[in-house]
Amino acid sequence: MKPRRTLRALLAVMLAVAATGCSALLPGSDDEAQSGPGGGDLVIGVAQPLTGPVADAGQSVAAGAKIAAEEINKAGGVDGRKIRLDVQDDANDPATCVNVAQKLVNQSQATAVMGGWGSSCTLAISPVTSRAQVPLLVETSSSDKVTDPKESGNDWTFRISPTSNMEAHATRDLLREEGVKKVFFLSVNNDFGLGAAKHYGELLTEAGVTNTGTAKFDQTAQSLSSQVTQAIGSGADTWVVTTDVAQIALLLKEAKGQNAKARIITTGGSNSPLQLLELAGESVAEGTYATTFFPFFDPSAAADPKGAAAFVAAWKAKGLNYGQITEGVRGYQGIKVIAEAMRAAKDPSDRTAVRDALTKVSTKGVVYGDIRFQNWQNLRNQTVPPVYLTRIDKGKVTLVGTGEPPY
Repeated sequence: MKPRRTLRALLAVMLAVAATGCSALLPGSDDEAQSGPGGGDLVIGVAQPLTGPVADAGQSVAAGAKIAAEEINKAGGVDGRKIRLDVQDDANDPATCVNVAQKLVNQSQATAVMGGWGSSCTLAISPVTSRAQVPLLVETSSSDKVTDPKESGNDWTFRISPTSNMEAHATRDLLREEGVKKVFFLSVNNDFGLGAAKHYGELLTEAGVTNTGTAKFDQTAQSLSSQVTQAIGSGADTWVVTTDVAQIALLLKEAKGQNAKARIITTGGSNSPLQLLELAGESVAEGTYATTFFPFFDPSAAADPKGAAAFVAAWKAKGLNYGQITEGVRGYQGIKVIAEAMRAAKDPSDRTAVRDALTKVSTKGVVYGDIRFQNWQNLRNQTVPPVYLTRIDKGKVTLVGTGEPPY
């Protein structure tokens, strides 16, 4: 029996070592104090797609969030208590998002949650955090439904990113000045893409632009040949494309291969023109337009120019891909806003106190302009940021114009 006991003991040691060695590769909490509400570290849950088709975006948001937490803790934390992030992979899948949200509010006992990148995922998370009475800070999602009280909006959900409707309002006049006459929409088939097509379509139609149609595609689609053929056949002079940057690059390559002549405008903020240049190449990306919310082309244009420059420096110092900084800055700003609310709350670990403090936040953002939660049309707990329209010209990203609030 002794050899069997020895073998079991050796196996246990090997498993323990393997678990320790792999822990750094898995999502989860930072390796600091282990405490929920009431004392110790202040836990903020972060739900992002760390795997799947949009993993690059989610990983970048998480990286930005970690930079913010490091800065906050280095400066003394919140009332002397450190911020601890519990980063979980939601895969941008609504069912997984629900499970992740339940884990963060129940098991991790997060004081607040930031997430969950895609609109469909955020719409799945919001009821979970609302029922648990945990503040949800939305850093990316663009569907109106997220902060519309008649849809999924509630007193516990706050959004710093603009909606597709706001983006369309902010850029409508800029697009008209660019000579858009006939438009065709190419949209990922989810709340993100369909919402953009709806709102841009309505506003451009009101402005006298002819809407020639819409082509949809799945988030995992690896070929967009038929959709590009449909867009060319529509006779539109302009295509409005809404999806993640990898699919945008795929679509642009197909458009070049089919000798498309239309002006191409990408929307949603997850369409970094810098990353597009990397993925598609200069000859393919040349002349494309993109909406963005972070003035990476000139950080001095940010509401907090000093903070923007510091974030750019921190991102580069970590050796992170600069093309993904437009995603990373979302996570950075989200954690900074939550920390500010925690500082203003009587008890920074009390969920209700932090929720109440979020309603009073007013700060100059590194991204999203002047950040304060307000009403906009039918939306509540919503910031109203500037939107930048950029164009790739000879391999450089240039500013076409800025849609400033109010719009």
